[in-house]
Amino acid sequence: MKWPVMFSIGFRPWFLVLLGTGSLLLGGWGVSWFAAATATNMNVALLPSLLDWRWHAHEMIFGLGIALLAGFLLTAVQNWTGRRPLSPAWLFVSVLVWLITRVVYLLGGVHIPLAYVLSAMPAFMVGMAILRVIAMTRQWHNLIFPVSLILLAVLDVYFGVQIDSGDLLGHVAILGLWPVLGIVFFIAQRILPAFTAGRAGIRPQSMGNTGAVIFSAGPVLLLLLNVLPQFQGQNTLLGVTAVIIVLSGLWGVWRWWHPIVLREPMLLIIYSGFVLTLTGLALMGISWLLFTTGNTGTFWLDAGVHGVGIGILGVMGPGMLLRVSAGHTGRPIVMPVWLRWFFVAAVGIWLMRVVAPWFGYNPWLLFASAWGLAAVYLALLFGIAGWLIKPRVDGRH
Repeated sequence: MKWPVMFSIGFRPWFLVLLGTGSLLLGGWGVSWFAAATATNMNVALLPSLLDWRWHAHEMIFGLGIALLAGFLLTAVQNWTGRRPLSPAWLFVSVLVWLITRVVYLLGGVHIPLAYVLSAMPAFMVGMAILRVIAMTRQWHNLIFPVSLILLAVLDVYFGVQIDSGDLLGHVAILGLWPVLGIVFFIAQRILPAFTAGRAGIRPQSMGNTGAVIFSAGPVLLLLLNVLPQFQGQNTLLGVTAVIIVLSGLWGVWRWWHPIVLREPMLLIIYSGFVLTLTGLALMGISWLLFTTGNTGTFWLDAGVHGVGIGILGVMGPGMLLRVSAGHTGRPIVMPVWLRWFFVAAVGIWLMRVVAPWFGYNPWLLFASAWGLAAVYLALLFGIAGWLIKPRVDGRH
C-alpha cells in the first residue's frame, strides 16, 4: 500500500493535528471564560468538559504536549539514526488513537477510566518505537527521549487514577509537565548553540555534558520530589532544584547568544520561548522557597505553571515546529513576515496568563489568552498545512 506523503515522517501528521486540534481545544476552553466574562447563561449549551479545569490540565499536557513531542522526536530520531521509528501504518494508528482520545474526553469528560489507557497509548507507542531504534543504533545518549515518553504514558494513567483526589490540584495535575520540560530543555541545549553558530558562522558554544545532565536530571528530580511520599512538602528542595535549572539555562543563553539572533526571527522566537519557560520555572521556585502557604504561594505557583506551559506550547514549541516544518519540506528557514506578528502576540499571551492570578483571574483576561493562543495555532495551520501534506519542494525524500 502506498501511503500519502503526510505519513512519510513523524512531524507531518503530528504537527497538523497539534495545530488543528489545539486551536479547537484552546478555543473551546476560552468559550467558558467568555461566558463568565459576559455573564452569559451559556452553561446549558456548553459541554461539561469545557467547564472542568481537570479536562483543560489533562489535554494541555497529555494531549497537545504529547503531539508536539511526538512530531519533533520521531523526526529528529529518524535524522540522527537514519532509521524510521514508526512505519506509515503505525504512525497513522498512533495519530488516530490520539484524535479519538481527544473526542472521548471532550464529549465524555474526565471520568472514563479506559480513556486514560487509550490516552497513554500514543506516548507509549512512540516511546517504544524510539527506544527500539536507539537500541539498534546504540545511541544511548538519546535515551532520555523514550524514557520520558513512556513515563508520560504512566503519568497519564496516574492522572486518571487520581482524578477525584484532593491532591490533584496540589501537584498531581502537573506531574506530566516535568518529563515534557526535561525533553524540551535537553533538546534546547543541543539545538540552540548549533542553530546560532550555523547562522553566525562561528563555532558552537555548547554547555557540554553539564548542561545535558542538569536539563535531563533536574526535571526528573522535580518529578520525584513531587511523587515520593517522603519528599512531599519539602518545598526547599523543590525550590533549590528549580533555581539550579534556571541559572543553568541563563548560563546557556549567555554562552549561546550572538547578536545575529536579534535579526533572525526563527532563532529569536526559540530563544524567547526558552527564556519565558525558564521564567515560569523561576516563578514556581519563588513559590516553593518564599510562599509555602496561603493564596500568595498559590498565585505564584499558578503563574509559574502557566509560564512553563505556555512558554513551551505557545512560544518555543511553535517556533521549533515552524523551523522543523520549513527545513524538512525543503523550504528556506525564514519566518513569513505576516506570521511574525502572531509570534509577538504569543509572547503577549504568555504575559497575560502569567499575571492573571494577580488580577483575580479576570475572565476577560483568561478568555483573551485562550483565544489568542488558538489564533496563533490557526495562523500556523494556515501557513504550513500545505507544507505538511505535500512532497518536499526540493524533490528529496
